[in-house]
Amino acid sequence: MTLPRLRLRKRDQQRLRDGHLWVYSNEIDTDVTPLKSISGSLVHLEDYRGHFLATASFNAHALICARVLSAHPVTVLDTGFFQDRLTAALRLRTAAFELPYYRLVYGEADQLVGVIIDRFKDTVVVQLSTQAMEDARAALVAALRSVLGDSLQIVFKNDGKGRRIEGLTDYVETLVAPGQMANPVLEVIENGVRFETSVDGQKTGWFYDHRAGRHWLNHWVRQSAAQGQPLSVLDLFSYIGGWGVQAAAHGAALVTCIDASAQACEQVNATAARLGLAQVSAIQADIFHWLKQPVTQQYDVVVLDPPALIQKRKDLRVGRQAYFTLNEAAIQRVKPGGLLISASCSSHLERSELILILNQIARRQKKQLQLVHEAHPAADQPRLLTLPETDYLKCLFLRVSVVE
Repeated sequence: MTLPRLRLRKRDQQRLRDGHLWVYSNEIDTDVTPLKSISGSLVHLEDYRGHFLATASFNAHALICARVLSAHPVTVLDTGFFQDRLTAALRLRTAAFELPYYRLVYGEADQLVGVIIDRFKDTVVVQLSTQAMEDARAALVAALRSVLGDSLQIVFKNDGKGRRIEGLTDYVETLVAPGQMANPVLEVIENGVRFETSVDGQKTGWFYDHRAGRHWLNHWVRQSAAQGQPLSVLDLFSYIGGWGVQAAAHGAALVTCIDASAQACEQVNATAARLGLAQVSAIQADIFHWLKQPVTQQYDVVVLDPPALIQKRKDLRVGRQAYFTLNEAAIQRVKPGGLLISASCSSHLERSELILILNQIARRQKKQLQLVHEAHPAADQPRLLTLPETDYLKCLFLRVSVVE
């Protein structure tokens, strides 16, 4: 079997040779290999002389028209292809974590472009965002059961925005072993705290990328409680309380979680009740509207962890203003000497730009910000040095004080 060949322009091939994994449509020599003439979801990339470079997934209608899958001339994504990559991914996670709750596959970083897999013990939630991976779904399922066991429950949560770029339809589907019943409840144990979530929630049901940041905050909270100064925490865009409920479990005296989702707030309250954390409360509200209210209470810790507010580069100006508005209101609610945890998962918002926004706000409010910690995803979300786009998360821990 042979695959269609896609030729890069001479001036554009070096970036790929240097280890980047994306090819843009304007980097293709369309005189030799017209994009519209290529059928199928896999291609072999070649340099300007016609020499093989890599195997890639392909989409003629996307700005990133090809994404590298292998440095070898693969012709089919079979069970063996997935087994090799899943085994390597699992080896990294089991070396880093004692319990089976983690991001098992992080796309390009695990050589599985277009695949995100989060593991919840005996259940995995899979998101596929390319046609190539959708076409190879059966082989991926077989490989997952081979690597993690035949009793594995596999949930396909395929409703992300990336699928629309590929022209793929949305669907959610649960696959169980013969004779077993589907279990809609996903258990998560993180930093010693047990949560329950479901595939009806956001993304895969949990946000593992903030595990390390929450661990650091938990330590800060425990230290303060041990010194007889238990902290109050405001958790904005709380989802099901990953930040706030964990802080309460580690000694926070008061935790207020706010999210626009009624279902998420119900889960916060249910988890708090199950864990006996009476100091936790949840408020359903639009965060932007809630923050416009007069400041009547300040907190020792304010967590600001919004969804990605800049989806595309053209949205940068509007998105930047949204981050400014949120952080401006959040800082007003931090007690002097308290912490603001300001996060952004927008890849188009650079770390330097977020810091610029925070400095502008601090000057306006006559406050000083000390960067005391900076969190990154843990080992289950490795970032490729050759693909900076995999390092999208910013999470700054800032001590807020009034300028005297």
